[in-house]
Amino acid sequence: MEPELITIVLPAHNEETNVAVMHSEIRKVLNPTPHPVELIFVDDGSTDATASRVRELEASDPLVRLIRFSRNFGQQAALLAGLRAARGAAVITMDCDLQHPPQYLADMVRAWEQGAKIVQMIRRQTEGTSWFKRATSRWFYRFIQVFSASPVVKHAADYQLLDRQIVGHLLQFGDRQPFLRGLVSWLGFPARYIEYTAAERRSGHSSYSLRRMLGLSLDAITSLSSKPLRLAFYLGFSAAVLGLLYMIFAVIAYFAGKSVQGWTSLVVAVVFLGGVQLVCIGIIGEYIARIYEHTRRVPPFIIAEEESTPPSIGEARDAGA
Repeated sequence: MEPELITIVLPAHNEETNVAVMHSEIRKVLNPTPHPVELIFVDDGSTDATASRVRELEASDPLVRLIRFSRNFGQQAALLAGLRAARGAAVITMDCDLQHPPQYLADMVRAWEQGAKIVQMIRRQTEGTSWFKRATSRWFYRFIQVFSASPVVKHAADYQLLDRQIVGHLLQFGDRQPFLRGLVSWLGFPARYIEYTAAERRSGHSSYSLRRMLGLSLDAITSLSSKPLRLAFYLGFSAAVLGLLYMIFAVIAYFAGKSVQGWTSLVVAVVFLGGVQLVCIGIIGEYIARIYEHTRRVPPFIIAEEESTPPSIGEARDAGA
């Protein structure tokens, strides 16, 4: 049988110094395998020469493809665009900064050949990271474990292999702000896990700021879970119970001739109830905002440039021979 195509999706934001190195490392690892491998670089609104470096690779490697966004839409949108464009029987998603080590690609393909539908890479540690980055990463996963209906395996990354069947299921979701790790977990298919140590970033700067991490956490929770809405109900119910108890206390104190002096207790009650109401309104507001975005049919990304008719596998193999 003809070896099946494997697609690798690489979101890239200002990665001009890493594109060629990433291409070389991937080819070195996967060329010995019988599978043809296409590489889709998704330029997520880069302000440097990332797109130019990819075009240079396209000139010499017919299985390199470029998708360029009109602006920065974020890593999850870039991954989604790559999944939609992928033609492979298996799709591997990984970062373009070399912190997802390419040397594990052959192991991932081998696990897929043995029948694994999902091969999930688990990060043991990241070399050269600050204590703040490690702490926020731990908080991120704890936050998801508590509030999400589809908990993600601790330290799982967007470094994973997905069988075509899994990709097909993922593309059925119409979420404008997807959290792919959560969606993969929600599907419920068994996964094969491989541990790795993330290397220190060779060049450039990470685009994942604290603000982006918080935004990703919020997307991870609200995309597939209604737990925050239940939390809002429990907060409101608890506040109502405490308010009822306080009312009973005030009535008893009144008939006992021991009226409550001062405004302290009143202020405390008002502040507490007001805080609970604002929290609940904020949680509900997040879900309403997502409903609003869906009703507007706003696309998750805008493609400014894409190869309209990529070559067939046979043509690409002949051109590269």
